[in-house]
Amino acid sequence: MGFQGLDPVIGSPKFLNEEGEVSGDVYLQDDVVSFLTYEGAIDPKYTGGFSNNFKYKDFTVSALITYAAGNKVRLAPAFKTSYTDLDAMPNAFLDRWQLPGDELKTNVPSILDALEAGDFSSVYAYNSYNYSTERVADGGFVRMKQIIISYNIPTAVSKKIGLTNSSISAVGNNLFLIYSDKKLNGQDPEFFGSGGVALPIPRQFTLSLKVGF
Repeated sequence: MGFQGLDPVIGSPKFLNEEGEVSGDVYLQDDVVSFLTYEGAIDPKYTGGFSNNFKYKDFTVSALITYAAGNKVRLAPAFKTSYTDLDAMPNAFLDRWQLPGDELKTNVPSILDALEAGDFSSVYAYNSYNYSTERVADGGFVRMKQIIISYNIPTAVSKKIGLTNSSISAVGNNLFLIYSDKKLNGQDPEFFGSGGVALPIPRQFTLSLKVGF
């Protein structure tokens, strides 16, 4: 549904509802669905990668960059009318509405105090915000997937210790994101849709020694 900014008095979210009105109330069981907005596919339309090797004397460096594009991801539904000490809050809360006028510089709704929450008429407004257009991000990304640095030990040195050849390699996997949507606030775009118990892709580092006799 179309997000229409924040209330200037208490900072609660507003939407274009099923009656074409800007309101905090949206009746999602209405037969009218024209107010709903299609954002795009959740699976990437395009995926791929680029790789290259660079060699200088006995050193070799290879890099693999992967990418995906053409999809959208919905951010985690973290917003509620009220919270407890057991709730974990995302980085987005740092930019939340706090004082009148903040609606001009942020789209993150306020945390209602007990009095405001008790009088708040739009029971599902914050849940609607979780599934509004404002909580949709670009799922495209560019990732530095792998870097390998290898050093071939000179043959003369290898023979002195009884080897025919030897090399040392350092490998780094899933090193960092070169590009991702700022709305993700550091969350991994490849992690979305992978299940509630799945872990984000970890960084991996490997040091290896190869020898020949």
